[in-house]
Amino acid sequence: MFEETRPYNDSEIPAAISRLASHPYFPIVCSYLFPHQEIGYLRTEFSKITSVKEFQDKVMYKLLTATIEKTTAGFSYSGTEGLSDSNKCTFIGNHRDIVLDASLLQYALYCSNLDTSEITFGDNLMKGDFVTDFGKINKMFRIVRGGNIRDFYKNSMEVSSYMRYAITEKNQSTWIAQRNGRTKDGLDKTEPGVLKMLAMSSDKDFVDNLTELNLTPVAISYEYESCDFLKTQELYVSRYQQYQKAPNEDFNSILRGITQPKGQVSMVITPSITKEELEKCDLFQKSEKYNILAKIIDKRIIRNYKLYKNNYIAYDLLQDSPVFSNNYTAAEKNNFIEYMHSGIDKIMGDKDELTAIFLGIYANPVKNMLMH
Repeated sequence: MFEETRPYNDSEIPAAISRLASHPYFPIVCSYLFPHQEIGYLRTEFSKITSVKEFQDKVMYKLLTATIEKTTAGFSYSGTEGLSDSNKCTFIGNHRDIVLDASLLQYALYCSNLDTSEITFGDNLMKGDFVTDFGKINKMFRIVRGGNIRDFYKNSMEVSSYMRYAITEKNQSTWIAQRNGRTKDGLDKTEPGVLKMLAMSSDKDFVDNLTELNLTPVAISYEYESCDFLKTQELYVSRYQQYQKAPNEDFNSILRGITQPKGQVSMVITPSITKEELEKCDLFQKSEKYNILAKIIDKRIIRNYKLYKNNYIAYDLLQDSPVFSNNYTAAEKNNFIEYMHSGIDKIMGDKDELTAIFLGIYANPVKNMLMH
């Protein structure tokens, strides 16, 4: 059941672990995780892992701890106190980094002694045995991108049915992004189509259908936006032509997102969407119901998005105004400007336009806040 979609179960772990341990990428990952350990010893220890739980205990927790310690100035989270393993959620989060958004949610759940969730992972990223095995061991399930209208409907129904099965039959929470692909311009906005996709696997009425999924918005904020200069370049090119990804661009973005300095990182797991809120949405016509629900989710995420000094600096630079100058010092402003130029100077194109795009990525969360 759901053979092409689901993550691995425990009986499949030993074979997958064996494939990972013999892969050429294995020493590279280990050098990051365990820089002082001999690779042969690590292969032996790794081969002893026989379950998803062991993998998350021995590998993922250490990987995320190392990532937080090496690349952030601190990771804070809140909202786990409102969760329970007896009441699973469909986490729906803003999407800034390909891997870390959902991974840091798992870290917060793990540190709160809660069961980790399953995670959507695009088939465009599940390329190559190493990434596929690593993802499926770590409770990631496949979501197929693209295709014609018939394929799109079939694939949407598959992932919708699986996510409902996970929460109602497997007693597993799941995570999905609020939109298809990362937010590149800093404007977090829920796509109503994602909500329609979640609902399409049930014949229940709108309220009962989505109440069953227990939609729980999650807001994540990075002081330094993940892959900010890569996003600037993509947005710039997209203004003049259709953007074509380079070979291995997604994988390189994953590595960049994990390894680049992030400054402070904040995550807020907001209260779940209530039945009463769904009933208010249900007062509208069919398609409008989902638009109203998307706005409720947006408001949850935007109001819990943590604005950092970089956001305020970028806003003031774009507006040529000191309106938020109490939120940063002159030195911090100069440091941000130097950081911006260090990346913009390496991108081909009109520097003024590139600068405006880059500043927009950081300033748009402030604009969102002002609108809500």
